[in-house]
Amino acid sequence: MPTVFLLRLSDTTLQRTRSLLLQARGVELAGSASHLNDALQEIAALAPDIVASDLRLMDSHAMRVAHELGRLPVRPQLLLLTPTADDLQLFAALSAGANAYHVDDGSGTGLVAALTRLHERRAMLNPQLARQALAAFGIERSPIVTARQPSAPLDATPAGRQIEQASRHLLTLLAQGLLLAEIATLWKLEVAEIERRIWRLVRLLHVRSRELLIA
Repeated sequence: MPTVFLLRLSDTTLQRTRSLLLQARGVELAGSASHLNDALQEIAALAPDIVASDLRLMDSHAMRVAHELGRLPVRPQLLLLTPTADDLQLFAALSAGANAYHVDDGSGTGLVAALTRLHERRAMLNPQLARQALAAFGIERSPIVTARQPSAPLDATPAGRQIEQASRHLLTLLAQGLLLAEIATLWKLEVAEIERRIWRLVRLLHVRSRELLIA
């Protein structure tokens, strides 16, 4: 059962989400706040499995949240809460250290499932984010016929500095707008395995981001 710390911009939304998680099965609410500066010491002491944070907070933004969590002795996973997956800050925050995102209108619908998914090291990417990831890795899409082959997820040959061909094929299919279930059918894999591969891809974005900072 994952322990979760909430960071939300609005006190009203914070209280609503708190109530939802306190009543939910499968997750444990460790704490909550609307200001990052007030929460950092508590997060360090509680060491939650996941921090679920809005892209924007009263005193900060998600990229700083990712940076601060990365400095902790035990780094929680970071789930971004956003009203739309088209927010320009979303990909930047994923690259900076966030692990996944959940489209949330403030009601908390689907949040428990998103937290459970992330705790199991699974994630999702929409077509726009997949296209941004391809650009970030500096690679073109695979030929769609190649990416759809059942053998595509087995291709471990390099496609770039950090990424192998199987991941390139996956990003290609996601960028084309294929659903996870459709990719799983083409590749004869479970949806959960596709989600685990996406989670690992997001981790590779973190490596790329760190390399760019060092350079």
